[in-house]
Amino acid sequence: MIDSKTNIVFFSSQLSVNYRSCKKDILEALKEHDIQVGTNIRATKDIWPRDYMPIQIDKNRFVRYKYNPDYLIKAGMSAYVTDKPNCPFLKDKDIVECDLVLDGGNIVVSGNKVILTEKVFTENSPLSQFEITNRIEKAFGKQVIWIPCDPHEIEYAKANDELPLCHADGILHAIDKETILLSNYIDYDPDFRANLLERLSPYFKIEEYSFGDKRSDNSWIYINYLQIGKVILLPTVGEPADNMALEKLKSLFHNDITIEKIDSKELTFDAEDGNVGGSLHCISWNVYDSLITK
Repeated sequence: MIDSKTNIVFFSSQLSVNYRSCKKDILEALKEHDIQVGTNIRATKDIWPRDYMPIQIDKNRFVRYKYNPDYLIKAGMSAYVTDKPNCPFLKDKDIVECDLVLDGGNIVVSGNKVILTEKVFTENSPLSQFEITNRIEKAFGKQVIWIPCDPHEIEYAKANDELPLCHADGILHAIDKETILLSNYIDYDPDFRANLLERLSPYFKIEEYSFGDKRSDNSWIYINYLQIGKVILLPTVGEPADNMALEKLKSLFHNDITIEKIDSKELTFDAEDGNVGGSLHCISWNVYDSLITK
């Protein structure tokens, strides 16, 4: 479901106001703009429901997959795998099972296309790429567009003796069914950018963040914004690029969208327990609820 069609957002019960300081700001911004917040998702092991909640493909139809990520399993962190999240909203919904190991953060739906990074092939070996693609297209009823993994994320993970997430939602965001916004690779990796454009431009109009000399190692965060209907919550980190990201989104959505900035430094980089690395899109699950009339 494209973000502009969603009208309610859910969070993990693990994401309390005391656990992450930005939760209060998020709830206040949503309340101010009359965005409904659903009952907390229960039986969760972490604050990142984007990764393990099913993907909405129609008003009352969702795709559920096997959430068994190697970056947790092989790191000896299987206790943090949320395999049975409890969300009453899904009661009586049409659930399509996809018999593959997938990660919700690596699934970006845009119109009749679904975009994923090629890490899916590694996590579902020894299945062939053809079989994996076929299973996804059958479950989602959409054409799969494969993109490469971010080489910088892979390099960072290797240097820290970790496995990379390789999530598509850390690379791009669907503006609408015809338009994709890329993170600011134009500023620092022309080769990876060219590879992405080669894969995506036959199907989408491409927009890009660009911050020039205002770019920092934190600039990837802006692609991880949360949109529910006509409201966007933009993660910020107190850097000059914050306002550049804001202006880019304004230029894309014109006057059709309200944008609120949310300070995400603690959420994404500075949490004392070290459970960091994601931002507003990662900590949320926005969907369309046909029972909401306004």
